[in-house]
Amino acid sequence: MDGFWSWSLVVLVPLLLAAMVAAHELGMRLHRRLSATSGESDAASSDEGFILSGVLGLLALLMGFSFSMALSRLEDRRDLMLQETSAVGYLAMLAEGLPQEPADALKADLAQYAAARLDAAELADGAARIAAENKAAALREPLAAKVRAVLKQGQPGPHAVALAAAFDAVEDTAVRRQALTQAHLPSRVLWLLAGYAVISAAMLGYALAGTRARHRVASTTLYLLISLAFGVILDLDRPRAGAIVVDQTPFAQTVKSLAP
Repeated sequence: MDGFWSWSLVVLVPLLLAAMVAAHELGMRLHRRLSATSGESDAASSDEGFILSGVLGLLALLMGFSFSMALSRLEDRRDLMLQETSAVGYLAMLAEGLPQEPADALKADLAQYAAARLDAAELADGAARIAAENKAAALREPLAAKVRAVLKQGQPGPHAVALAAAFDAVEDTAVRRQALTQAHLPSRVLWLLAGYAVISAAMLGYALAGTRARHRVASTTLYLLISLAFGVILDLDRPRAGAIVVDQTPFAQTVKSLAP
């Protein structure tokens, strides 16, 4: 069911809001039915207030942890983008220290590879993105061959070591970026969070029915805020398809500087 959470937020947020409002009404009706059956008074119980405070507090804690995890991954993706930008620029600078013919060949392959990496980073999830990532991975092979050829032809020294380390950094950051974009919050965590929000709404409706206070506007506003917060968590967790994405401008500028 992981694909369910890839739906548009325009659908998911109103869907969660509607589920919480429906659960609220169900909780109120359940309280009235139980009160009528048992013959108990509708007076508010302090125990209900304590239980409700604990439920809403735990909901806030769960959403806070989920938001923190999603935001942390956004920062990690931004950091890796900057690392790859630096690695590509450093490899291009080291290529300048080579003889003209191998330097031009290495820089040409690096420019093609970096452009393909940028295309893959800017595409949304789907077949086109997978094809772009596969293309970039294929272009990394001739780049690696050029680096190996330079190392075999040249004399061992600091420049050769730096060149090998720079290419290793380029390859490592690319692989880590690709893996991180495919890492999401577990689907079970999202289902638990959504289900807990709905159950909390039902319990709030049950408690409000006991006080004969409906507070429809206030409770609906609360559910709207919870739904929007849930939508932000989902948006942060979708690095390519959401509205909150990592700005690729630094990497794009480096790619532009490599163009002949």
